[in-house]
Amino acid sequence: MSERLNDFTESNPTSRKLFDEAVTVLAGGVVHENRYVAPFPIYVDRAKGSRKWDVDGHEYIDYSMGSASMLLGHAHPDVVAAIAEQAPKGTFYGNCTPLEVEWAGLVQQLIPSAELVRFVGSGTEATLLAIRVARAYTGKSKILRFEGHYHGWHDYVAVGMQLPFNEAPSLGLLPGSIAATVVVPANDLARVEAALKSDPDIAAVILEASGASWGTVPLAPGFHAELRRLTQQYGVVLIFDEIITGFRHSPGGVQKLVGVTPDLTTLAKVVTGGLPGGAVVGRAEVMRVLDPRSEFGGRRPGAIHRGTFNANPLAAAAGIAALKVVASGEPSRHASAIAAQLREAMQEVLKRHRVAGVVYGDASTFHIYFGHAGDGSSIRGLSAAELKGIPKKTVSAFQLALRARGVDLMSYTGGLTSLAHTEQDVRQTVQAFEGAVTELLDQSLLERR
Repeated sequence: MSERLNDFTESNPTSRKLFDEAVTVLAGGVVHENRYVAPFPIYVDRAKGSRKWDVDGHEYIDYSMGSASMLLGHAHPDVVAAIAEQAPKGTFYGNCTPLEVEWAGLVQQLIPSAELVRFVGSGTEATLLAIRVARAYTGKSKILRFEGHYHGWHDYVAVGMQLPFNEAPSLGLLPGSIAATVVVPANDLARVEAALKSDPDIAAVILEASGASWGTVPLAPGFHAELRRLTQQYGVVLIFDEIITGFRHSPGGVQKLVGVTPDLTTLAKVVTGGLPGGAVVGRAEVMRVLDPRSEFGGRRPGAIHRGTFNANPLAAAAGIAALKVVASGEPSRHASAIAAQLREAMQEVLKRHRVAGVVYGDASTFHIYFGHAGDGSSIRGLSAAELKGIPKKTVSAFQLALRARGVDLMSYTGGLTSLAHTEQDVRQTVQAFEGAVTELLDQSLLERR
């Protein structure tokens, strides 16, 4: 590991210099804590299709894809053209625009729950607004969420995002936000019903529609449908967080695939074509709490929502262009097929080297679990603590070994594919994966079966 770190440092002098400067001007040297990796992060100069290039000239097959935003691949020509056409007209007006109406119409056509749409500035803002809307609509104060599911970084969704799941993961959280959060394990419907039955103050149930951490901990078949039944039975708003899965798992998201329509859905990433922004969509009856024309609960509107850059013209133009391509279904079909090839080939590498581990995932995602799974070929029955509990030393060494071979992951031990990924990318990635696995075996960081 120390030799690999030395090699990384020597081969990335420009990134190292930039990070040395960054720590003097940016808090912690980064703008997102997950972008820090020891001994320093890489700095990317440009990206195109399935590839990106750092400031030291290294080329990577990219499986981060803008933190899952770039379903169409980097710099898709339709999105680039839309931005280039809009930019000379002005980047922000502080007024309504025709673009936001067209954009919302496309979202409405694709997402089953989108009777009405409200745009926001980010995915975190989307879950923040969805929870406020649910509380306003029901007159209740608490939310129920699941262990390991991620819904952004604001106070109301902080508890439960990481181990230990029932403790505050950060300083600076209001005690009231902690008290207003009920955390239960996913796939345990009995625990969900017990919580809803015993606490009539629960306004909403929110979950990543893929399972925790974009499917690292998958949901059991039928779980969505049973949640829909229980939330309707107890008068609770059901919120699907489709910030990653929306338009990616299918043009209509996970909800279209499983045939379950939530009350509210949060969207970001793909919906903007990779620019900053997001949306909350949902049933008209619930979304009417945002209508400034009508009174709800003695207020007009029932729930306040503002945001200077909501539906910024550049984001709207990019989002329209992206969703027109997404609507064909080809991006999700192609990306899913490429990911399936990756999963199969990577699993064969683990089998050939007798490594204890499983490669799994849905749609255009892949996850790699290093460890002794239940039956040796699946992650069935493993908990969030187990699936997200791979030793940090192993994770860091794996990521570094892949980067040295020209492959960059989304985070942890997984990634996502796009319309731009090719079978050549698969072959090159599998070769890099085998090299990384061999390296970690030599360092005794992986177990054999």
